[in-house]
Order: sequence, then structure tokens, then C-alpha cells
Amino acid sequence: MATDLPAGSMKLAHIHLGVDGGAERFFLRLSRALAKRGVDQIAFIRHDRPWRDELAEHCDVRELKFSRSHFKRHFVHWGIARDIRRFGARATMGWMSPASKWLPRPGPDMRTFLRLGDFPDGFHTYGNVEHLIGNTPEIVRRAVEMGWPAERAHMISNFVDPLPEDLQPVNRADYGTPEDATVLITLGRFVERKRFDLVIKALAKLPDSVHAWLIGDGELVEDMKRLAGDLGVDGRTHFLGWQRDPSPFLKAADILVCPSDDEPLGNVVLEGWNAGLPVAATASPGPSWLIEHGKTGLLSPCGDVEGLAGSVTELLHKERNADLVAHSSRKLATFSEDQICRFYTERLFS
Repeated sequence: MATDLPAGSMKLAHIHLGVDGGAERFFLRLSRALAKRGVDQIAFIRHDRPWRDELAEHCDVRELKFSRSHFKRHFVHWGIARDIRRFGARATMGWMSPASKWLPRPGPDMRTFLRLGDFPDGFHTYGNVEHLIGNTPEIVRRAVEMGWPAERAHMISNFVDPLPEDLQPVNRADYGTPEDATVLITLGRFVERKRFDLVIKALAKLPDSVHAWLIGDGELVEDMKRLAGDLGVDGRTHFLGWQRDPSPFLKAADILVCPSDDEPLGNVVLEGWNAGLPVAATASPGPSWLIEHGKTGLLSPCGDVEGLAGSVTELLHKERNADLVAHSSRKLATFSEDQICRFYTERLFS
């Protein structure tokens, strides 16, 4: 078993080039949890990431600056490989496809992994990748269907941190929301596939007592604000921007909505369950895998405004929500920190 390895033999290098989002939150969460279990880690990240200091609390951090110059990029790649050798990493894990091109060449003393939280779009930069780790069965299935060797594709899902018992919810009045409103909460990037428009269109079909909190940023924010105005629900649609820690907002909400057309996992579903919220989601791959319709949440067809509005309407009758929350809490327990970390250490260091 990997967890029975001698102290100091579990050394892991990360290459993570993301900015600030759900993938970055899980990266911090996993690296912190692995550090608690004796994994010595070094991480290569882009310069000036807002979560750099938090990562540095448990990980040796090396900040990278990139150049358009082919020669300088080659030098950066060489520098990463040199530092990983000096560190003595037993495994190197790239996070998301852009990191694949920076992975060092594997060898007898160091294996390479690419961790995917989204569907692969090809393997043209995967030359130094030995193994793929997908966080849902569908990601792994699609990779294998595209030609990746099944014996080198592994599924390890995510976990979420339990909310602190003393966590205080945000004050609704600070966000223009009546105390007695029913608050829908949606989190993510304002990009087309996340379908924030579906929430706004569904809101227009719901009672005036229902408000929506949309947390995130992205290229479609202004379009969504215009849509809310056009549908006459701008007074009930609240754009709260990107929040490094959405937990106090989840604690203050009533229903988690995941409206995406193409969601690989739907980490927001786990976060909603973690906050004790009933969940209404569209039946994209991740939520369909996580949610048992009518037992741990409600599913409606992707892109179906009437279906999503119907799910929320059902959840407005709060007497049935206690059963949904109880069942989802038991399902969430199967995504525990201990179990996920055990899967990672066994896979990385066996």
C-alpha cells in the first residue's frame, strides 16, 4: 500500500497553470489534505496567482513567467524538469490539459500523471503523460473512446471540506435580497455552456418571492444582466461576482441550481450538498452521475427552461426537501477526504 511507504518517500510535484476557479479550489484542498498525510510537495504555478500564499502554507511554490520566445519557453521547461529532479519527486501531476506540455519526461524513478476535470479535446501535447486521472467516469470513458489506453486511465473524484460549525451566512440585505425570499444560488464561469441564462429565464416563471444569486464572472456577465432586464427580473437577479470562498453565500441560500449543458462533474453539486441545500440540476454528464433523481436531487433536461422551473417549484414545497438533503448527505459521505486521498496516494506512489 502506498500509505505504508517510509516517511519521506511520498514526494509529489504539481504543475498547475490555472487562474482562480473551482479547479483551483480543489487543487488547494487536495494538496493540503495530502500534506496532512505526509506527502512532500512542490508546485509550479503562474506568477501572481491570488491563492499563492495559501498554497505556500503546505507546499514549496515556484512561480513561472512565460515568454512567446520558443528558446525561453524551452528554458522554462528545462528548469521545471531540473527542479523536479532535485526535489526527488516520485510522481509529477499536471492539472488540466495546458499543463501537459510542461510535464518532464517520466523515468524509472518518477511517473507522470495528468489530472483532468474536463473532457479532453485531443492528446497532441500529452507526449510525456503516462497516466490520466479523470474526476468522473465519463471523462475517463471519453478519453478511452478517443484512443487513450484504458489501463492508463483512472477515475478519482473530488471531495469538499466540511463547513465550519461556526460559519456565519452572509447578510442577505447586503445583497439587496429580502430576508423572507427563497434564494436560488448558482456558481461558475459566465460562459455559454454554464447556462446562467437558463436560471434567469426560469426565474421569470417563478413567484416574485424567489430571487437568484449568480456567483462568478466571465465574458457573458453583461449579456446576462441585459437578459434579466429584458425579462423584468433584474430586481430579483443578483450578480455577486467571483467569491474566493462561496461557503457563507451557500449557507444563506435555499436551493442550489446547476444549469450547465455540459458539466463534467458539477463540483457545485457537492458544495450544495455540503451546505445542506436541495439541488436542482440539468442532466449533463456530471450531475447525472452524482444525482439520483427524486432521491438526492432533481434533474431536468439540459436547456429546458420549463423543466428547470418545474424542479425549483417542486423544491419550494420545503416539506419534501428534508428527505432530499438527508439522502444527499449520505451520498456526500462517499466522497470523503480520507477515501479520495487514499486513492491518490495509492495511484501516485504504488
